[in-house]
Amino acid sequence: MNERIRLLAEQATSIVEMVSSYGFTSSYANFDREKFAELIVRECLEELRYAVVDTQECRQDKSTDYQVGWEDGMFDAGEMMKQHFGVEP
Repeated sequence: MNERIRLLAEQATSIVEMVSSYGFTSSYANFDREKFAELIVRECLEELRYAVVDTQECRQDKSTDYQVGWEDGMFDAGEMMKQHFGVEP
């Protein structure tokens, strides 16, 4: 499994401890699928943001309509993903 995905899965997992009426303690791992999905979407959005920043830094004063359009498209793609998955900034 990809190391980053494994770390996200760990973040979406919590340990739940229960004590019975007899005083016995038990615990289990609770995996939150919604949180895991949200973490993946956030990760994708972050990668999009880095792609736009990298392009802007490489561009310096060599702006062209194509590059500006690409950056706008990347921004719009991120906004569409947030809206589609209901992830707040």
